[in-house]
Amino acid sequence: MRQRKNIFWHLCITTVVLVSIAFAYYAQQYQNLEEETVELTAKQAMHQLAYSEREYQSVRSQLVSIIELLSHSRSLYDYILSPSAENREVVEEVWSSMAINQKWYSQIRFIDNAGKEQLRLNYLLSGNRVQMAEQLQDKSHRGYFRYAKLLRDEQIGAWGIDLEMENGELVFPYKPALRLITPVEVQGQRAGYLILNIDIWYLTSRLNYSPDKSFRPELVGETGFYMISDDPSKLFGHLLASRSQHNLARYYPETWQMMQDQKSGYHLEKDHLIVFNQIYMEGRQKLYLVIDLSQEELKVRSERDYQILLKEASIVLLMVLAFTVPATSGVVYYRKRSLESQLARAALSGMSAVVISDKKHHAVLVNDEFERLTGYRQKDIASQNMIKALVGEEQFATTLQLFEALSSNQIWEGEITIHNQKTHTKVTAIMRVQCVLAKGRKVSYYITSLVDISERKELEERLRILSEKDELTQLWNRRKFELELRHSAKLSGRYPERHDTCLALLDIDFFKRVNDELGHDEGDRVISRVGAIITEALRETDFIARIGGEEFAIIMPHTSIEEAEQALNRVRIAVEMAADVPITVSVGLTDLTSNSTRCYKCADIALYESKTLGRNRVSVCQSCDEIA
Repeated sequence: MRQRKNIFWHLCITTVVLVSIAFAYYAQQYQNLEEETVELTAKQAMHQLAYSEREYQSVRSQLVSIIELLSHSRSLYDYILSPSAENREVVEEVWSSMAINQKWYSQIRFIDNAGKEQLRLNYLLSGNRVQMAEQLQDKSHRGYFRYAKLLRDEQIGAWGIDLEMENGELVFPYKPALRLITPVEVQGQRAGYLILNIDIWYLTSRLNYSPDKSFRPELVGETGFYMISDDPSKLFGHLLASRSQHNLARYYPETWQMMQDQKSGYHLEKDHLIVFNQIYMEGRQKLYLVIDLSQEELKVRSERDYQILLKEASIVLLMVLAFTVPATSGVVYYRKRSLESQLARAALSGMSAVVISDKKHHAVLVNDEFERLTGYRQKDIASQNMIKALVGEEQFATTLQLFEALSSNQIWEGEITIHNQKTHTKVTAIMRVQCVLAKGRKVSYYITSLVDISERKELEERLRILSEKDELTQLWNRRKFELELRHSAKLSGRYPERHDTCLALLDIDFFKRVNDELGHDEGDRVISRVGAIITEALRETDFIARIGGEEFAIIMPHTSIEEAEQALNRVRIAVEMAADVPITVSVGLTDLTSNSTRCYKCADIALYESKTLGRNRVSVCQSCDEIA
């Protein structure tokens, strides 16, 4: 009875200890997974916002150029000096062509100094048609007209996003617009104002493109009210009293304070991950691009990892419960028993393949699993050193480590590759060799156990490749690129005179048009084709990765900046000349130093310069250049 009580208490204590250890470990793993999910999701969202900001800057440059062009057009001057029907038709024709081709503008108007409309063109995106207004209105009472009168000559101003009105009434359904305004001068005198109403819904489609719906940014004004969102009920709280409660500053006060102090960043508040990036309109009016992800959306993004962790924890718990009883009983009943009992206990300790060998490593006993795993029968290795037969001469370093560990610690465990003698295949296994000591602490036997992990190693290798490859182009992905960039930067820092390396960022020009006009399937084909052209045009030693929607990165080892520029121009020309891809590419190039972050910024600045100078070119920003 007393012995049974001992067994019971040993069993309870062992179970509690093992379960507690497993619980603590997996609780920590769960917390780490949550933190990694937040950090990774925030980085991906930041990349999306950076893309939206670049698109905004591109659109902003186009809009500024257009309003400058229209405000100084000869046709508008002629109409102001002589408002005849013929001159009016010329202006209307120019404006109509601009509206239909650009698609940005819901209205183009010329208002005189008294605030009265003299010309107005309405553009309907749904039918891609224009309509010249016959009933012109007095806008002298509107806030944007009072703002227009404060503008200096040649100055371009932006009146923040509000709702369009007709004859003093809001247009319904609500139609938000951003107004660009500039004075028009004729013969040294201010004749009026040119006003372009920007279609916010169309602008949103350019800024908010993302293959991941949860990464579509919202646009928030400088007072915290929503200007653009997939949820229409949240919009225009600063204009509509019924929606005034929808304010980001009220929802997330901590994040809002952070947004006032930083241009970009992210913050967790009220179980929401808020990622933001600040952009500016004309006149330093601030807007915020915001991605708001709930706790449920974060869990969905890492659901697979959570399921794997839960499954692993369940298996470990079951194994603890399953092996606690026999393990505890074995400890109580067979402690300090004879050598034969020790050998039997070790052989039955749960290892798949077991071989017992004498002090010269000649096999004494093997089980069936050992024969299946290695292809050796007992008689095959009874007269030879079993360790050397299993490990092989090609793993000589492992053999030395094994014998040294057995000599000093009486135990060794490690990973080896076994050549199966029957199937002639390679098997990866965890091998554990333990000495069994007799009196005087002399070795009598060795117990060797083998666990086949071949499938796990293959799975790990496949997962590694999948985690580092871009599915669409089969090029390396951003995660692999960042690792390679840091590695190359370390080499450049250690061997600056012998390791010339260049970094290039390549972006497809006007890729959004391909998606909008030809569809996303064609967009995917273009991205895949561009990746193939880059691969064909460059060397096998060059590292090529797709790091964003239409953005690629290239690391070119043992290459000077001049050689890299020539090679990248070949890539650019190859893309331009390819008959099956209706696009061009812009490239930013820099030399790589030990400071990978600075070099990436230099390449990004060079890419932005290529975009600014008209695209379809290679620009260089060397690491030694002064950057902002």
